[in-house]
This record gives sequence, C-alpha cells and structure tokens, in this order.
Amino acid sequence: MAVYRNLSIKRKMFLMVFLIMTLIITIAYSSLYYAYSIYDRQLYDKSYRLLNLSSTTIDMELKKLESMSLTIISDSQIQRGLKDLLQDDAEYAGYITRKKITDQLWAHISNAERYVQSVHLIDSKQRVSKYGESPSFSEEKYARMIKEAVAGKGEVRWLYPDASDPMLIMVREVRAYEPLTLEPVGILFLRINIERLVEDYAGTASQSSDILLKSGKDVVYPYGQMPEGVAVAFQPLKAGDGYEIKKVNKETTFLSQKKSSYTGWMYYNIVPYNHIFETVVWLKNSLVIVYSLTFIVVVAIGMAFARSLTRPIRQLISQMKEVQYGDLDSMDASMSAPAFQQMDEVGLLQRTYRMMITRINTLIKENYANQLIIKETEFKALQAQINPHFLYNALDSIHWLAKKNAQQQISSMVVSLGYLLRSSISLKQNVITVAEELETVKHYITIQKYRFQNRLDFHMDVPVSCYAAAIPKLTLQPLLENAVQYGLEPMIEPCTIRLYAEWGEGKLALIVEDGGPGMEEAYVQRVLSGEAETRGNGIGILNIKNRIKLAFGESYGLGIDSRAGGGTKVSVLIPCVQED
Repeated sequence: MAVYRNLSIKRKMFLMVFLIMTLIITIAYSSLYYAYSIYDRQLYDKSYRLLNLSSTTIDMELKKLESMSLTIISDSQIQRGLKDLLQDDAEYAGYITRKKITDQLWAHISNAERYVQSVHLIDSKQRVSKYGESPSFSEEKYARMIKEAVAGKGEVRWLYPDASDPMLIMVREVRAYEPLTLEPVGILFLRINIERLVEDYAGTASQSSDILLKSGKDVVYPYGQMPEGVAVAFQPLKAGDGYEIKKVNKETTFLSQKKSSYTGWMYYNIVPYNHIFETVVWLKNSLVIVYSLTFIVVVAIGMAFARSLTRPIRQLISQMKEVQYGDLDSMDASMSAPAFQQMDEVGLLQRTYRMMITRINTLIKENYANQLIIKETEFKALQAQINPHFLYNALDSIHWLAKKNAQQQISSMVVSLGYLLRSSISLKQNVITVAEELETVKHYITIQKYRFQNRLDFHMDVPVSCYAAAIPKLTLQPLLENAVQYGLEPMIEPCTIRLYAEWGEGKLALIVEDGGPGMEEAYVQRVLSGEAETRGNGIGILNIKNRIKLAFGESYGLGIDSRAGGGTKVSVLIPCVQED
C-alpha cells in the first residue's frame, strides 16, 4: 500500500483502468475458453472412437488370417504330405506331394486372396511349396523368419515391413496332429498386404494416411511413407489409450492412440490440428485481437484523461524544481501565462504561483545588484594591501644607482620588484589578460632565481593561444609564491616548479605544480575553506578562489590536488575566451 500511495495520479488512474479491463477480459476469455474446451473435448472423443473402431476392425481381420493359418497347418492332406516328405523325399514322389500341398494352399487362401500376397510352406527338407508372389528374401531375413517360427512353437509370430519386403509376415511352426506327437514337420509363412488392409478398414489412402501402426519402435504401417523422424516422435502416452496435442516437424497435430488387445500394437491417428480446429482457432485468435485492441483503446483513453488532469500539476512541479535548483533566469520565459488558462483549482494554483515567483525573482535581482557593489568594494580593498607609492619611487632610485655602479643583478631584481609593485598598486583593471599575468610571473621568478639560484628549477609552458584569455589580476603570482614558500623552502635538493595550461569542457586550466613535500587530504580541505593557518600575510588561496568566482561565476574557481610526499598541483579554471 505504501508503494501505491506514492504513485502519481496518472499512474494510479492507469493502474485502475488496467485492473478493471484485465478483470473483464479475463472473465470473458475464460468463459469462451471453457466453452471451446468442451467443444474440443467432444471432437477429441469422436476422433478417439473412430480410431477404436478402425483398430478393432483391423484386429478382427488379422484374427481371421490367424485362424486361416491354423486351418492350413491342421489340414489333413497338408499334414499327410509333410509327414510323407519327412519320411520319403524321392524326386518324383516329392514333386507330386508338393503339388498337392500347393493346391491345398491355394484352396485355403482363395477367400483371403486380397490381403494375403503369398503363402509359403517349408517342409522338413527346407523345400518350399508356395502360392502367390515369389519375393527373394535375404539370407539374414530368411534365417530370422525360421528362428521366429521355431521360437513360437506353433504360435503366430510377426515380422514387420522393411526395405527388402514391404509386407507384414505371419510365421508359425507346423506340427504333427495325426497322431498328436506335435513333432515339427514344417514352417508356414503368410505375407500380408497390411497397407491394403488398413486402407479398406480404416478408410484412408496410402499417400495421405493419418493412421500409424507401431510395435515398439518398429513401424508396421505405413512403412517408408512418413517423413524421417515423424514415426520416431510418436511414443505411447503415460495414461495408455487417449489423445494429446503434439508438435511434430514444427506442426501442431492432434494425436489419438489405442493399444491393440490382440497384437499389442499401438494404433495412432494423426490429424493436423489446424485442419480440425481451423474455424475454432480463427475465432479464438479473432477474439484475442478484438480484446487486445479494446484493451489498448480503453487504456489510451484512460491515459489521455489522466494526462489532462495531471499535465498542469506536472508543469507546476517542473517549475518548482527549477526554483529548487536556483534556475530563476529560465523561469522568466517559462512562467508566462498559457494561451488557454484553466480556471479550475489547478489553474488558479498555477496563476498564484507564477505571481509569487515573479515577485521573488525581482527581489533576488535587486539583492544581487547590491551584493555586486559590496563585492566590488571588497575586491578593491583586497588589492589595496600593497599600496604605498613611495616604495616604487625608492626602488626606481636604487635601480639607477645599481646601473651606475654596474650591479646588473641588483638592477634586474629592482626592476622586477618595481614591476610587481606597480602591478599591485594599479587600480585601473581588476581583470587582465593571461599575457599580462604571465609578465608579472616572469618578474617574480627573476627575483626568486637570484635568491635560490640552482635550487629553483622553473618551467613555464603556456601556449600563445591562451594569452588573450581573461584572469583576475594577481592570481598566478601568489600561487607561485606559495609553491616557493611551501614546496621549495623546506627542501635542500632542487625543486621543480611548473606552470602550464590544459583545456577541457570549454574551460582553460592554468596549473601551478611543484615537486615539494605535498599536503594531507584533510589539510587541503582546510586550505580551500580558509580554516588553515598560514605563515605569510599575502593573498591567500581562498582570496584567489573568491575573486575568480566573482569575476566569472560559480562554475569557475580553483582546485588543489596534493598528497603527502607527492607534491602539490593547483589548478585555476577560467573561461577559454575573454568574457564580460
């Protein structure tokens, strides 16, 4: 509930419409789905009953063929002929006997000639009496047929169609009945045209058959007519007889199955699902599309209605955020009254807020102007720290005296010191160019070079393209003075001090870097905040930082990067081009 309370009005209305529409569509679709499921189940049951009828009829015909085979092997003339061949296999007598056996075979299968492709009777001497087609069996299959017949001990055994013979073969061993010695006297083969049998009793055509007979992994019918892998995909259902929807070769099919109580084979009826339920599926899909479109339209209308209520509120919130972040300048343009002002409660709230912000902005601008006057006064007061003119006159006299006495070092130091003094007492400009500030730096370094000799290793690398940029006067010189005081003086060995420039994000960074002892992070923060105690009386870091911000704005200023034992780098950020 806490999450719901924190949602916007628009989201709450959207959620309400969404839940109502979802509930309505769910109830409607569930009712239709239930009705369709009853209809589907009736179709499934009908398909299953048809398969059951077909399988029962085929089983009955196979039982007739089994009964016929029993009649053949128990025929008295055939029994007598096989015994005679077992006892006496003379050439002529054997021929006559086999001729009689063949005639009897024909007499027995004449009534079932449509389904029995051929009949073969093998006597004890491995000679064959047959009627019908004469296929050539491979030695391996022939041996397998003999083996299955012997293993059956008079019972029927089945050999399924394969590449060498597409017929279903019934085999059984012939035993002596008169007298009842049950001595093996021969083997009977019946080659059955299972394709014709299924076509007659299952009502299917062989080229578009939807009936599949399997015995375990072996395909009984139709052999070699189904796509590779289709027959393998069908496996018996766990629940036994029944039906299911199954994906076969990326096509949804309706599959019903029935296990034969006679042969143990599994009968499958395969029908493409879309062929049976094409109209139902189309209607289901149409309803889904209609419900989806209705849902989208209702949600869109609800969102539009919610947006019309929440748009003025969001505009007001956006204006408040701009005030929160201090962006009052852009508020002047965005706070103008809209062309069509709502006069409801939200419209009146916006109007009152605009008037309040306009008044606040006026007061802030007036206060800002007063603060500029105060800062300008403070700026000039800071510059007045070095102001006595008489020092410049005295230094000028010393310079000429040193010239007269050929003291070049003294003369050069005095000239540099005089330039620094003249720069500090000049009140004409508060912001100068980088070129002018670098000139002040050069004179300061000249003085320090005479003082520290080889201990000061100074390098300046500021491109000429930076010379026109604006910078507050006396910004870099105090930083170099700090580098000398806190970086060079504590060290005995030479100290490198660099002054160079970098660009980035529309800003120019003038960097003063020294190889001195550096500072701890905590002390750096104290220096930037003005809390650290200094050893000098010059222009401090905080002073320089405040003057840069006063001249160019809050996005510019000064940064310090230092670590103990790793030197100090002070970066002055100013605009790349000169600005008012």
